[in-house]
Amino acid sequence: MLPVLTAIGSMACVVTLGWVIQRTGLLAGRGLPRGIARDGAGHRGGDGGAGARQTLATLSFTICAPALMFSTLASTDLAHVLSRGAAVTWITTAVLGLATAAAARWLLRLPAGPAAVTTLAAVYVNGGNIGLPLAVYLFDDALAVVPTLLFQLLVLAPLTLSALDRATASADGGTPARSGWRSMGQVFLAAFRNPITLGTVAGLLVAVVAELTGARLPDVVLLPFDLIGAAAPPLGLLTFGMTLAVPMPAADADLGVAAGRGRRLVGWVIAIAVLVRNLLHPLAAWALGSAVGLEAPALALVVTMAALPTAVNVTTYATRYGVFDGVAARATVWTTALCVPVLVAIGALLV
Repeated sequence: MLPVLTAIGSMACVVTLGWVIQRTGLLAGRGLPRGIARDGAGHRGGDGGAGARQTLATLSFTICAPALMFSTLASTDLAHVLSRGAAVTWITTAVLGLATAAAARWLLRLPAGPAAVTTLAAVYVNGGNIGLPLAVYLFDDALAVVPTLLFQLLVLAPLTLSALDRATASADGGTPARSGWRSMGQVFLAAFRNPITLGTVAGLLVAVVAELTGARLPDVVLLPFDLIGAAAPPLGLLTFGMTLAVPMPAADADLGVAAGRGRRLVGWVIAIAVLVRNLLHPLAAWALGSAVGLEAPALALVVTMAALPTAVNVTTYATRYGVFDGVAARATVWTTALCVPVLVAIGALLV
C-alpha cells in the first residue's frame, strides 16, 4: 500500500508547513524585513494569523475549489454515476449522514452549526488527496472517485452548507427562517448560491451537454480552471495545518456550554467521526455491495472509497463559517491516521 502511505505522507508535509506558519506568525507579519508593514496595513498581527487563515480558507472556498470542480466534472464520463457501485456509495453515505445528523442534533443536543460540521466530519471523505491516487494506483481509473465526489458536492455540501448559512445568519441577528414550503425554498436557494455548488453544477451541465451532443470543451478553455483549481488542495491543507495550531477552547464558545461539558461533547463528536469513517462506512459498503452482487474489483473499489478519511475540505468549510473548525481539523487528523491500517486490510482482503 505504498500509494496510500505516499499520499498521506505528502499531505502531512503540507499540513506541518501550515502549522509552522501559524505558530511562527509568518502570515501575521512576524519575521518580515524591517520597514515592511504587517498584515499589509501596518497592523501588528495581534490575531496570531487568524485573518490570514480566514483569507486562505475563503480563497480556497470561493475561487479555487469551484474552479477545480468545474474543470473535473466538465470532462467526466457520466457513465461512472450510473453504476450499481455508485448506488451503493450514495445509499450508504446518505443513511450514515442522516444517522449522524440525528445523533448530533438530538442525542448530543448540538446547535445546528456544530451539528452540520459533525455530519460533514463523519461522512464527507477525502476523495481528492487520498481517493484519487488510490483510484489511479490500485484500480487504474482516476474517475472511480467521481460518484463519491458528486454525491458529496451535489447533496452533502449543499444541505450542510445551507444549514451553516442559516445558523450563522441567525447568530448574526439575521431574519429567522420561515416554516413550510417557503422555508424549504430558502434552504435550496442558499445551497445553490454556494460557490462550490455552483462550480459543480456548471461542470455537470457541461458534461451532460457533451454527453448529448458529443461536443466537449477544448482543453484551452479548461486550462485556466485547471491552473486555479490546482491551488485548492494545498490551500486546504495549509488552512488545516494552521487550524491545528489554534487552541481548542473555541469549541466551547460554539456550543454555548460550560468548558467541561464542551470538552466532553467535542470528544463525542470526534469519536462519532472515527466510528463512522474508519469502521461503519466500509462495513456498510461491503455488506450492501455484496448484497447487490458487485464483483470483486467493483466491490473493492466501493469499500476503499468508503474507508477514506474525513476530507480537509470540512476544515475549510468550518473555518469559512467560523464554526467548530478546531474540532473538524482534529477529526480529520484522527480519521486520517486510523484509515491507514483499514485501507491496508481492505487491500489485502479485497484488491
